[in-house]
This record gives sequence, structure tokens and C-alpha cells, in this order.
Amino acid sequence: MTNRFSLLVAAASLCAVPAVGSAQREVLGEDGAAAREAASAQPPPPAASAASKDATDAVSFNVGAGVEYDSNVAVLELDASTGAGDAAALLEFGVAYDRPGKAKLDFGVGYNFSETLHEDFSAFDVRINRGSGSLSYDLGRFDIGATLQYADAELDGAEFLALTQLSPYVSGLVGRKLFLRFAYLDSDKDFADNPARDAATSSLSSDAYVFIDGLKTYLTFGHRYDDEDAGFDELDYTGQRFAIQLSHRFAARAREITVKTQLRAESRDYRSVTPSIGELRRDDRRELGVVAEIPFGKRVVARIDVKRADNESNLPSVNFAETVGSVSFSAKL
Repeated sequence: MTNRFSLLVAAASLCAVPAVGSAQREVLGEDGAAAREAASAQPPPPAASAASKDATDAVSFNVGAGVEYDSNVAVLELDASTGAGDAAALLEFGVAYDRPGKAKLDFGVGYNFSETLHEDFSAFDVRINRGSGSLSYDLGRFDIGATLQYADAELDGAEFLALTQLSPYVSGLVGRKLFLRFAYLDSDKDFADNPARDAATSSLSSDAYVFIDGLKTYLTFGHRYDDEDAGFDELDYTGQRFAIQLSHRFAARAREITVKTQLRAESRDYRSVTPSIGELRRDDRRELGVVAEIPFGKRVVARIDVKRADNESNLPSVNFAETVGSVSFSAKL
């Protein structure tokens, strides 16, 4: 184990600070944009009091650290995988402002820094700076709003990818058991040293939350359709993503533990022949994941995350399987 990695592991365990998500196999996707959008759609408990938002701090800080092992280190944005496993240290810091109170017009802004540092494959180290903003208006039976985010990613210490995404949406609670959200996403990707991969993407997404027992037990269903136009015709594709997640919160020794089980599937059909394989490319990705979140006191949460992903493609570099496991801590300051 290298000295740098040993120090980072020690920092993660001693600081007992915030949980960070798994290292980004898809640098700005996967647990990034899609998960953040789903999280922003989650409504408050139907029985929540109006005072709960008033009591929330307008400005919040989050810090995090953890360790991860990936059985096949890869960066899907580059169609690249190593075919070997590696351990990594995870670090994160974030600050956010959310307008306090219960006004019809709501808005917020935030900044997040995250870093993934591998023990052996330093060429796959990722550093991301991300800024975001949101604006929404309560029309009574439903809300309308928009989110804007900009993310700048470095790979192995060099400029890699910038993402800009604007997403207007409409959402609303149907009765007391169903929450729906529909969004359009306009995304632009700019690769620093590979303009052929620059792309504009139009997406339509829909999410449904079915509350079985309030926020203690609920199901989430998600679908997203993507149409991407890249610099090289061979990288143009249309794709679909499907996700279903069961979230359950239960008491154990005076702690409320949350367990989330998620099944995700994604397919991509490329519109032009890929020269290296002499045919139209097709990608299919299936992923099963389980996450346990365990609180320690009022501000610290431990997170245990295990995922298994199978990628099937006629492009050999992205035809692989991987298992990713991580342990991390998060703290809200």
C-alpha cells in the first residue's frame, strides 16, 4: 500500500466524516446526474409539519471520506477499462444554500468537490468540481421548476470533461401515496483533449414514488430516454435507462437504519458503424446494488455500498463485469 493511500485511509477512519458515493465509473453520470435528479424529486413526508422547513438551516456543509474496491477499474466516458481491480480513497466536501421557510417560490444553490484516488491506477484518479442551482414555484396541486448544474472533471490531474445541464421539470403529489416528476434535460459535454467526443444530449425522464409506509418504506420507478449527438458520427446514440428501488427504514438499537435495494438497466443503440468492429455498436448494462445507511448521532452517517454491474457490448473495451464495494462516512455541519 503506497504512503499516499495509507494516509488517506487513515484520514477517512480517524475523521469519521461524510459519506461519499462510489468512485465515478461514468465520471459525470451514474451516481451523479441521474441519482441527484431522483433525490431532488423526493417529496417531504405527507404528514410533515410546515415548521420542519422553517427549522432547517439555510446554509449547510457536508464533508465525507471513505474507501472503495472496484474489481474492474473503468471510465465509461472513454470506453476504457483496465481489466483489473484496485482500491481507492474517496473524499468529498459540499456547501449548499436552500431558502428557508414555506414560500411558494423556492430556490437553492450549491457547490460540491469530490475526489477518487486509486492505489495503483492513478491514471483513473478523478477530481470533480460541481456547482448547481434550482428554482421552483408551488402552484398548489403541482410544482414547476428548473435545475442547472455545471461540473468540471479532471482525470489524472489534467482537464478532462466539462458538463453543463439545464433541466426544467413539473412534479406533484397525487393523493397521499404517489409522487410524480417529469423532466426534460438539455446537456452539453465538452472534452478537453478529445473534441470528437463533445456531445449534446436531449433527454426525457419520468420518476414515480409509491409510498407504502410514508418515507419508511417506498418504491421508486424511473425511466429516461437519451438522444446524443457527438462530434464523431460513430458516437451518436439513442438510449433508455430503467430503474426500480425499494427503500426501507427500520429501528435497530435506537438507530434508524435505511436499506436501499436498486435494480438498473441501460441500453444504447449507436446510429453509425463503429470502424474498429465494422458494425453498429450496441451496449447493455445491468446493475444490482444494495446500500445501508447507519446514523451515528444526529450528524454522522456511515454508508455501506455494494454493486454488481454487467456490461454487454460488441465493443470489447466495454464488454466487462465489475463488483464495487465501499465504506464511507458523511457528516452534516
